[in-house]
Amino acid sequence: MASASSMRKTLLAGAVGNAIEFYDFIVYAYLAGYFAAHFFPTHDPVAALLASYGAFATGMIMRPVGGILFGNIGDRIGRKAALQLSVLLIAIPTLLIGLMPTYATIGLWAPVLLIVLRMLQGLSVGGEYSSSIVFLIEHAPPNQRGFVGGFSPMGAFGGLLLGTAVSFLCTTVLGKAVMADWGWRLPFLASIFLTGIGVAARRALIQDVLNKNEVLQSPVREAFRRYWHPMAAIALANTATGIVSFVGFMYAVPWMVQQTGISTTTGLAINLFSLLMVSLLSVAGGRLGDRFGRMRMSRMGTLILLLGAWPAFSLFRTGDIAAMLAGGLLLAIGQGFFLGPLSANMATLLPKQVRVTGLSFGYSLAVGVFGGLAPMLTEYLIARFSLPMAPAAVIMLGAFVSLLTLCLHPLWRHNTGRLPEDDLPVTTG
Repeated sequence: MASASSMRKTLLAGAVGNAIEFYDFIVYAYLAGYFAAHFFPTHDPVAALLASYGAFATGMIMRPVGGILFGNIGDRIGRKAALQLSVLLIAIPTLLIGLMPTYATIGLWAPVLLIVLRMLQGLSVGGEYSSSIVFLIEHAPPNQRGFVGGFSPMGAFGGLLLGTAVSFLCTTVLGKAVMADWGWRLPFLASIFLTGIGVAARRALIQDVLNKNEVLQSPVREAFRRYWHPMAAIALANTATGIVSFVGFMYAVPWMVQQTGISTTTGLAINLFSLLMVSLLSVAGGRLGDRFGRMRMSRMGTLILLLGAWPAFSLFRTGDIAAMLAGGLLLAIGQGFFLGPLSANMATLLPKQVRVTGLSFGYSLAVGVFGGLAPMLTEYLIARFSLPMAPAAVIMLGAFVSLLTLCLHPLWRHNTGRLPEDDLPVTTG
C-alpha cells in the first residue's frame, strides 16, 4: 500500500495531467469563433463555425486510436510511462497552435495544420484520462477507491475551470477586438506553465504495480479477443460523460450569450462557478460512493442529469444571474455524482494485464464519438430546426443511455467494486 506522501504525489500527478488535457479542449471550444474566422474563412458564418467545431470533433474522434496506443504502452511498459508520454504529446501541439500562422498567411495549409495538431492532441488525450484512473485506483486502499478515483474527474474539470478562467481573463482584459486579432493565441501559449507542473509531478510518481512477469505480448489483441464485453459496457456507461462535459460546460457559454444577450464575460463567470462545483462534487461523489455504494451514486447522478437538464437550460434562458447559477449547479451535482464514483468502478471490470487498454478504448470511444460530435449536433439542430433547447435534449439523450446501461447491463448491475486481484490469496483488502 502506498504511503501518505506517495499517495499525495499520485493524486497530484493524476489530477494535473487531466487538467492539461481538458484545459486545451475547453480553450479551443471557447475560441471556436476566432478559429472560424482565422482558419476556416467562408461567406456563411454558420458553415465556418461548423467547420471549426469539425476540427474540434476530429481531435475527439482520434481518442479511441490514442486509447489503443497508450493502453498498449500502459499495459506493456507501465502506467507511469504512458502518463509521462501523454502529458508531453498533448502539450507540444497546444503550444504550436498558439504559434501557427493563419489562413491569411499560408492559405489552405492553415486549416490542414490545425486539424493535424488536433489529431495529435486527440491521440494523446485518448490514453491520458484512463491511464490516470488506473494508476490512481491500483494505488488506492480498497475502501477509498471512490474518493481517490474522484480526483481524475476533479482534475479534468479543474482543467475546464482553468481554461474558462484564462479565457475569461483574456476576454475581459484584452477586449473583443484584440482577442479577434491576436489575443486568442495567449491561452494556448499559457499552457506551457501547466505542462511544466505536469511533467515534474509525473517524474515523481511511485512505481507501477504491474508485475513484469505477467505482461502480455499483445494487450490490445487480448483485450479485443476476450474483453470486448467490458469495453462495450464502459463505452455505453460513458455516453453522457463527454456530452454533458462539452455541451453542458462548454457549448453552454456561447449558447447563453446568444439566447439571453448576456456578455461573454458574464457567461464565462457563470461557467466558472459551475466547473468549480462539479470539480469538488466529483471527489465528494466518490467519497459518498465509498460509504453508500459507488454504483448507487453513479445511477443517482445520471438520473439527476436526465431529469435536470431541461430545467437547467430553462434557468440559463432566463438571463437572471442567480437562476443561471442554479442551473449550472444542477448540472454540476449530476455530473459530479455520476463520474466521481464511476471512475473507480470502471477499473474493476478488467484484469490488470489489459486494464489500461480496455478502459482507454471503451472510455475514449464514448467520449470521442459522443462528446466530440455533440456540439456539432446541437449547433445543427438549432440552426436547421430552430430548437433553442437542443442542448438540454442532447444531454437528456446521453444521460438516458448511461442510466439504462448502469441499471440493466449485467456487468454494472452486479458490479462489486472490487478489482479482480482483490480476490487473490495474497491480497488483504
